[in-house]
Amino acid sequence: MIGFLEGEVLARLKQGVILRMATGVGYEIHLPLPLLAEVGTEGTAARFFISAVTNSTAETALYGFSDLSGKQLFELLISVSGIGPKAALAFLSAFSPEALREAVIQQDVALLSTIPGIGKKTAGRLCIELSDKLGTVEGLIAGTAGHRAELLSALTNLGFQEKDVLSVLRQLPSDSEDFSQQLKQALALLGRN
Repeated sequence: MIGFLEGEVLARLKQGVILRMATGVGYEIHLPLPLLAEVGTEGTAARFFISAVTNSTAETALYGFSDLSGKQLFELLISVSGIGPKAALAFLSAFSPEALREAVIQQDVALLSTIPGIGKKTAGRLCIELSDKLGTVEGLIAGTAGHRAELLSALTNLGFQEKDVLSVLRQLPSDSEDFSQQLKQALALLGRN
């Protein structure tokens, strides 16, 4: 299965590009609109992490992303019943990955249902099915410094809801303060909510 392609932009399309490989083969790749806006003109080099989706008629379409996390988020979205590749691409065109994760974690059905073709029922299903997957430490606070995983564990063991703790952890400075200082700050923020 194709997971990554690098080549030259042969043509820009309304919803993606045709990427020509060194072998002369060209692949049509659908892209989220923010990424499409970043892609250079014809003849420029481009590279994408690829998700290949085969539909019910055995046709395979390629969807490209600038990084592996974008590809993984797309694949999580299409794992939800009622959300196909077109809707998943619409979500990633309308929201940054961080904003989409936040909307799902906060169960913001009204915001999620602003995507054309996504009703409140499907948006609600999206929140239910993905909130745990997107609410993990790796999904939301990966790459930040400090003791975030230990803080999450300690605060949830104290009885705070994981979604509230994750929201507070995003507000803490990412510089490497000691654990007790970060715990005090998190408790103070949680006490205000």
